[in-house]
Amino acid sequence: MLGLGLLLGRASAPSPSSSPQTERAPATSRSGASSESGVRLGFPETPSGAAAAIAAYQQAFARPTILRPGVLRARIDAVATPDYAARMLAANGPGAERIAGGPIGVGLAEGIRTIYRAVPIGYKVLSFARGRAEVETWGLTIVGNLGSVEPAVWFGTSRTDLDWEGDRWRIAEVESGFGPTPALATGPDPAGGYELLELAKGLKGYALAP
Repeated sequence: MLGLGLLLGRASAPSPSSSPQTERAPATSRSGASSESGVRLGFPETPSGAAAAIAAYQQAFARPTILRPGVLRARIDAVATPDYAARMLAANGPGAERIAGGPIGVGLAEGIRTIYRAVPIGYKVLSFARGRAEVETWGLTIVGNLGSVEPAVWFGTSRTDLDWEGDRWRIAEVESGFGPTPALATGPDPAGGYELLELAKGLKGYALAP
């Protein structure tokens, strides 16, 4: 997976709705940036644009809203090539269902404060030609809630092939895995990872701009 985490793409958000989300046409801002199905688009056909696009896609797949019915499919349709979309959904759908049916999903439905956020750390453009790019990324995903899931961090890498189709970069293939994971230099807090949930309340994430 690209980080149903970092590997598909984890932020506090309202409890998920029980109704499916319908896919909407892209909404464009005055700056030229756009979004579709909750995914930021509008990144240019350049090496840095390809790198920023995959980071934005990873973040879009690591939010509590991804657990709502229909959202995973809509976001995959927005950012994957038609040839890869079905494979991407098959690879990530079961994981999303497990999270939605587990303590994280149940906690969200009950209004329990939750964090589910991806944090890109760095990237390397392995190859670039007009209309095609290969990007390697390393980052982390934070998942937990104030109920029974103490917030924890997973580090992961992914190598993504991107094709430029129409007006956006689309995911054509992904290879990903966990690690490398650095040693923790700071000692644990007495309250453990739960203290993070208080800090994260009202904390805004940085947005990637095209």
